[in-house]
Amino acid sequence: MPTLRERKKARTREALVEAAQRLFSKQGYDSTTVDEIAAEAEVSRRTFFRYFPTKEAVVFPDNAERLERFRQLLRAVEPGESPFASVRRACLGIATELMESPHAYAEQQRLVVASPALIAHELESDREWEAAIAEALLRAGAISTSSINPDIQYRARILAGAAMGVVRATLRHWRDSGCSRDLRELAEDGLLMLEQGVGRTLFMKNTAA
Repeated sequence: MPTLRERKKARTREALVEAAQRLFSKQGYDSTTVDEIAAEAEVSRRTFFRYFPTKEAVVFPDNAERLERFRQLLRAVEPGESPFASVRRACLGIATELMESPHAYAEQQRLVVASPALIAHELESDREWEAAIAEALLRAGAISTSSINPDIQYRARILAGAAMGVVRATLRHWRDSGCSRDLRELAEDGLLMLEQGVGRTLFMKNTAA
C-alpha cells in the first residue's frame, strides 16, 4: 500500500499533468510556459522540475513507465516463442493499454503534430523503444548461438528499426482514424506482414553457419 508521502507525490504529479493539459488545450503547447503550468497547479517552478525534467516530458507523462512495461513484456519469453513473436506480443500488449485511453492519446498527438519540439521529443523516445526491441532480439540471438556476432547485431538493429516503422505507421493510421479503429488489430496485421516478409530471416544466416 502506498505511503502518505507517495500518495502526496502522486497527487502533485497528477495536478501538474492536468494543469498542463488545461493550458495546452486553451493556449497551445508552444505558448505555455513552465511557470504558468506550475502556477496553475499551485506549486513552484522548482517542484515542476522535480517531477518532469522538461516541458516536453509533461506531454508524455506515462512514457517511462510504459517503456519499462514494454521491456518486461519482451523479457517474458513464452515457451517455444520465436524472437519476433516476442516482439509482436509485447507491442500488442502496449496497443491494448493505449486503447484504454484513446482520447488522451488523440489529444497528445494533436499537440505533437503542431510542435517541432514535441516531434523531436517523440522521435527521441522512439529510439529508446527501438533499442529495447534490438536488445530483446540480441538476447534471443545469444541464446540460440551462444554468442553475439556482428551479423546478429546488424540484423537485430535492422529488424528493430523495421518494427518501429510499423509501430509508427500503425499509430499514425490509428490517430488519423480518430482512434476509432481497433489498434491491436491494426498492429497485429502490420507486424505479421513484417514477420512474414523479413522477420523470420533474422537468425537464418547465423544458424546455417
